[in-house]
Amino acid sequence: MLYMHIMSNGEYKSLEHRAVVNPEKERLSIAALHYGNKNAQIGPLPDLLKTNKALYKTIPAEEFLNLKLSSKLDGKHLLNQMKI
Repeated sequence: MLYMHIMSNGEYKSLEHRAVVNPEKERLSIAALHYGNKNAQIGPLPDLLKTNKALYKTIPAEEFLNLKLSSKLDGKHLLNQMKI
């Protein structure tokens, strides 16, 4: 979850999802999309900025979702776009 990485100002690292395919078993994947208020802000939490400077921008959730969708499956690219 990249937004958790950003909201924690890099304290909680977001790992890239990797799956190993087993050719002998069928695999089922389920996508869960959970974006609430498009006007909510995605960025470092203010309480975490009392002792450290912000590493990431704060942007509306709708803009974050658009960035995420345009970056395809490259999570590192999205994190780089969010860096200050």
